[in-house]
Amino acid sequence: MNLHKILQTALPVALALGFAACATTKDIPAAGAAVGDALMGDWQGYRVLPSGTVLPLAVQLVTYGDDLYDATVLASFEQRDPDRFVVPLRKDGDALSTSSDPGFRATVKDGLITGSSPRGNIASFTLRKVQRLSPTLGAQPPAGAVVLFDGKDMSAWKVAGKEERPAAWKLVDGAMEVAPNGGTIVTKRQFGDCDLHLEFRTPFMPTKRGQERGNSGVYMQGRYEIQVLDSYGLTGEDNECGGIYKVAPPRVNMCAPPGQWQTYDISFRAPRFDANGNKIASASVTVRHNGVVIHQNLAIPGPTGGAVDERVTEPGGLCLQDHGNPVQYRNIWLVEPAGTTGR
Repeated sequence: MNLHKILQTALPVALALGFAACATTKDIPAAGAAVGDALMGDWQGYRVLPSGTVLPLAVQLVTYGDDLYDATVLASFEQRDPDRFVVPLRKDGDALSTSSDPGFRATVKDGLITGSSPRGNIASFTLRKVQRLSPTLGAQPPAGAVVLFDGKDMSAWKVAGKEERPAAWKLVDGAMEVAPNGGTIVTKRQFGDCDLHLEFRTPFMPTKRGQERGNSGVYMQGRYEIQVLDSYGLTGEDNECGGIYKVAPPRVNMCAPPGQWQTYDISFRAPRFDANGNKIASASVTVRHNGVVIHQNLAIPGPTGGAVDERVTEPGGLCLQDHGNPVQYRNIWLVEPAGTTGR
């Protein structure tokens, strides 16, 4: 049986794909480390073969409630892996099991996951939970930056499409949170080219699936969306976190677990038009998600789904989408090119 077939039969063998450590990774205790679920998150460690050979391994644990998980295995946290593998797990007390390998044994204790799998040719394995933090988390606006939200008030924002209606999202511990029926919000000030820093956090919604799990979006000029979603452990599609809907998926899924603050650092270039109003260059973005480039000078042909308008020749406000989930945002600021004045 070839390696690909073996990987489709057992979690421990899937773990043999290995991992690449992130420079911003740190060890954290398993108990109480994640919002709502202590096992959810990134795990790194090693496996020992019967011969005594020691090899690295890594896994992302995604929770779906009722002690059910998906174990997603990657060759690297920061590269798209065509051989990623997902195995369902069940937790019973301190024990983990998988129906794809009845001989698999694993125990969660003292911040470690340890176990073995004769079928997977693994004498033992050990995993410790780690947390990958964005290197730009908490970045402060430089001199001359336009501060759009500093954690204190939402006076820079209004409800999209409502000229006189102030933003009605909730202020929660220095963040603004999508409120029920709060509506999509947009900045009162409009912009063209800019470099944006923004931090967001998706809610813990273990029983939800797909687009119902921490859904929102960041719209440059109110027209070009970078998706926000709890896509932790998923493949990274154009409708998942970091994707540009129907334009491009992220180069790699850099989504952190729900409940953890994340960053978007976005360089946006507005579309260009000639004197006759003909478009000569599409809008484009470079996006860093949690410090990793997921789009590089990506052209966006036109407004994406949910855009507030299609007046592409004009500047527009920064827009944050209300999709019915209590997503939070904080520390939002941008820098415009020298000599630029927003309106």
